[in-house]
Amino acid sequence: MKDTTNLFIRIHGMAGGQSACRVAGRARINLLSPENAGASLGAQWFATLIARLRTDFPDALIHGILDCRGRRASALAAMEAGIDAVLLDDDLPDDLKTRLENLGSKSGCQIRTTLPDPDRIYETGDDHLPDAELDRRLSAFLAG
Repeated sequence: MKDTTNLFIRIHGMAGGQSACRVAGRARINLLSPENAGASLGAQWFATLIARLRTDFPDALIHGILDCRGRRASALAAMEAGIDAVLLDDDLPDDLKTRLENLGSKSGCQIRTTLPDPDRIYETGDDHLPDAELDRRLSAFLAG
């Protein structure tokens, strides 16, 4: 199985997160929210999803990253909600980035301003594929 430490699995809901946890097992699982989810779905939605996955899969090492691009205030909500990391726009002014990093360090939330390379992002397709197919495709990807 591929090392999942530097792999980011983009999910769109609970089905994608459950699939990642079933397939990856005890490996580190970096769950990346949908694009701009901080603005459209909100930090509490993602925090609740991550918390439920951690309860349902206690052996999984889940790291949640909320895409807050386009809405900086969502990063503050993510910090309050206990999300592990947020993704912000890459044109963030240095002084604002420093302030957000300081706030994030108090809650354990990492500030990211760049996405990983596209070859390190696995798109689950959980917004349109059934569970068995999600598991099959992720298993094949991780085996390759």
